[in-house]
Amino acid sequence: MDKVAELKSKEIYEILFPTIGIFLPLLEEKRAEITSTPKRTFKFGDNERHKLDIYYPSEAPTSGKTPVLFFIYGGGFAAGARSQPPPADLGYGNLAHYFTKKGFITIIPDYRLMPEVTFPGPMQDVKSAIKWVLENDHALRHGNITDPDTDGVFLMGHSAGGVNVATVLLYPEIVDKELLSKIKGAVLISAVYNFDPQLAPTTAPDVLDQFWGGSDEFAKKCPYALLKNASVDTVEKLPKILMVESEADPDSFIAVGTEWQKLLDEKTKEKHDKVIAKGHNHISITWALSTGQGEEWAEKVAEWLKSL
Repeated sequence: MDKVAELKSKEIYEILFPTIGIFLPLLEEKRAEITSTPKRTFKFGDNERHKLDIYYPSEAPTSGKTPVLFFIYGGGFAAGARSQPPPADLGYGNLAHYFTKKGFITIIPDYRLMPEVTFPGPMQDVKSAIKWVLENDHALRHGNITDPDTDGVFLMGHSAGGVNVATVLLYPEIVDKELLSKIKGAVLISAVYNFDPQLAPTTAPDVLDQFWGGSDEFAKKCPYALLKNASVDTVEKLPKILMVESEADPDSFIAVGTEWQKLLDEKTKEKHDKVIAKGHNHISITWALSTGQGEEWAEKVAEWLKSL
């Protein structure tokens, strides 16, 4: 983590490859352990991107059912994959390995990206992946895992993935009440909740135009706007929500995260916690998992999930 601290910039495109480069050798040392996690791949739709990986714990819990966690990665709606090409091929598998060690069946779906799709295409894919798993729960059974908990699954999204999760929970054209009843908790990590070109330029101009359809459309469809305009019924059906933020996230992300947390507290009339990932930047927070370094934030998240 000392090397992460040496990266003074908070800008995502400036720290992306240097940060990954820090963790590649650390993950390589754990390759055998990480890749030993049982994994199967399934197709949940017709598109080539409609695939998901399911990672299984080695042991079932001593009592109760095995909890199910979906992780939705980021990438600005223009990049990202459930598995990375070498030498970064342990990326996201490291996260799945970490949470399977905590006892969670961990699922990482792909979703379509721009320019193939615009809003709300990726969010529809995430919803489809969740529904497919719940309707095909045989896919959750493997080895010692014979009793998955499909009555209360968890969602976790990082960056654009957090936007996907929030949109699945709030966007009227996507919200599925039956599906929401199956979601017990959601973890939103450094999501782009809002956009202000002066105070919080969280979205690249090309993404703002090509994916969202411009700033006016973003202002209507971003998570902050969806929550602000959500009906009482929609808010009441929201699962428990935990926010996570990297200590060295871009200032704009921190600003909109503070606004989102305040609005969430007001709308739900509940106080929501936020976990600060000490020493982390926007990229290191996921890449550090399974290295033995910088995992404290995930330990808190796992405890929160289990408390539900």
